Amino acid sequence: MTNKLVLCYSQSMMKQKASIDASFWINACVSNIIHFVPEYFIPVVPSVVAAEVRYPLDVLGIEANTAVLFNQWLDSGRITLSDPEKPVDWFHKGENAAIALAIEQNCFLLIDDANPYHRAKSAGLNVVGTSELIILLYDHGRISHEQAQNALQLIHASKKQKRTALTTLEVLVRKKGT
Repeated sequence: MTNKLVLCYSQSMMKQKASIDASFWINACVSNIIHFVPEYFIPVVPSVVAAEVRYPLDVLGIEANTAVLFNQWLDSGRITLSDPEKPVDWFHKGENAAIALAIEQNCFLLIDDANPYHRAKSAGLNVVGTSELIILLYDHGRISHEQAQNALQLIHASKKQKRTALTTLEVLVRKKGT
């Protein structure tokens, strides 16, 4: 899995600005790696994505952990809301806004939905999925092999993304001898 994220962080540990989509936020929360995101990224979120993440809490009155944590991060300044000038018209509103924000602010895009992920990559954006962040965390010794495997099992990602991540994880395990 040679991608710009691994190259970026092997050369420099500077935080990178990143536009976050709801799919990434939810997967990172479910896989219990969300707390690592601010160590690597400066998160910016379009308001339409914020509404998607907060929907269970704001509309349904369900205290979903993903929504509660999002509000906590927003209140503490760990996440900044920012809307693009011109959303793209490729997919759903949230995905379009996150992609457009990444384009306009020339920053990483954190997204897991397969079609937007691949379309954004093919358009030349620096795209990172939860599975890639899990691999980076393992490579940096932040999580164990078992934690990485468990996290990869919990996320909703395309078969190709999961297969690539699991293969990369096993290559790293052999390389590290752990």
